[in-house]
Amino acid sequence: MEKNFQIQGMTCQSCANTIQDGLGKSSKIKSAKVVLETNQLTIISDEDFSSDEIDSMLSTLGNYNVKKTKKNLLSRIIIYLESRKPILVALFIVIISSLSLQTSYGTFDVNNWFTTYMGMFFVVFSFLKLLNVKGFSMTFKRYDVIAKRVPGFSLTYPFLELILGVAFLTKTLLLASNIITLILMVSQSIGVSIVLKRKQQIQCACLGSSINLPISFLTLLENILMIFMSAYMINQMI
Repeated sequence: MEKNFQIQGMTCQSCANTIQDGLGKSSKIKSAKVVLETNQLTIISDEDFSSDEIDSMLSTLGNYNVKKTKKNLLSRIIIYLESRKPILVALFIVIISSLSLQTSYGTFDVNNWFTTYMGMFFVVFSFLKLLNVKGFSMTFKRYDVIAKRVPGFSLTYPFLELILGVAFLTKTLLLASNIITLILMVSQSIGVSIVLKRKQQIQCACLGSSINLPISFLTLLENILMIFMSAYMINQMI
């Protein structure tokens, strides 16, 4: 991922070169670029470096530091949502499409909407995973509880999601589909919770491997919503 920082303490191009060369030697940073005219540092790394972490690195290079900018609550919310745009767009498509399909019933029914929502959810997200099954598998088994323990499960998971999506949309074997969904989402929620608790930077596998998005609270929230819907539907059927 790419991140930008405003640097204080630079007085000449030599300072910029010192920072650029110094940070570029770090094994955790793929590339570092400093523009003296704008005092901007741009780094590309698999890790999400904080201002304090960059400050710590800069202190070893000279009297340089990251300029702290205070952002109001609205700005922080906008920045957060902007960084999570791919998953928000995917969820928006699922919500809009599942709601639009309710018009054929002439009235809004919660059970029908939950079933359609879960069907669209699995179809949309399975498509993203099927684009690169092996890439998805490598990421998914880093945190999913079942994938860690069952060999080959992460490779079959995208196909399982597609089957579940079709089952929900065609209303086939709904009780079994909801039970399987509940088990899968609980497994993922446990794994995501552990990642968040340990503050690990792991790519979210929900969007496949083609979209680099770290696991966040939003990932956990989408799983919890699916747990609630599937548990509710199981309760309605039993």
